[in-house]
Amino acid sequence: LFLAVMSQLSGTFCVAVRFLLVALAATEWSFLMLNPFSVYSRMMSAAAGMAATSQRASETIGASGEVIARRVEMMGQAAQSPLDGNYAELGRMVPEKMEAFGKAGAAMADEWWAMHSAIMGEMRHMAAIAMKGRAPTMAELFALWSRNAAFGLRAIERVGVMGDKGLHPIHATATANAKRLKQTGA
Repeated sequence: LFLAVMSQLSGTFCVAVRFLLVALAATEWSFLMLNPFSVYSRMMSAAAGMAATSQRASETIGASGEVIARRVEMMGQAAQSPLDGNYAELGRMVPEKMEAFGKAGAAMADEWWAMHSAIMGEMRHMAAIAMKGRAPTMAELFALWSRNAAFGLRAIERVGVMGDKGLHPIHATATANAKRLKQTGA
């Protein structure tokens, strides 16, 4: 692949690119080059995951609307006839929300801290390069670029996962409530 790319390059700009490719091929940093096909497949996988999270968000909104409508109706019935109110169902409203949102917040906080830890690792790496007391070599610059590109890709993947982890307990509660209320006719 390297030779095929080299044979296709010509012109002034391409001389600089050839120089960079030769420098990278001759260094220990060449293993850091990102595979564009891997990047593309990982980006598409992250996009598909975010689309699935969006679908679950839509399901959550629909289920929440159904549950709210049914519970408002129960509140009206309990107000009209206090002895016949479905207080077991009405009493679930606050505790289930506290549990679902607590789990969502904890899941998102775990992922958030992991992301911050990764950012600090990148900052330490950049500081180490800056503190060498000399300008970075081409190989070091390319390795830094490659490392930053890989970090950006991981960040995109993690943000998608964080959203999914945060939505999961809320989605599970809302859809389970909607299903249960439909089945019981409560």
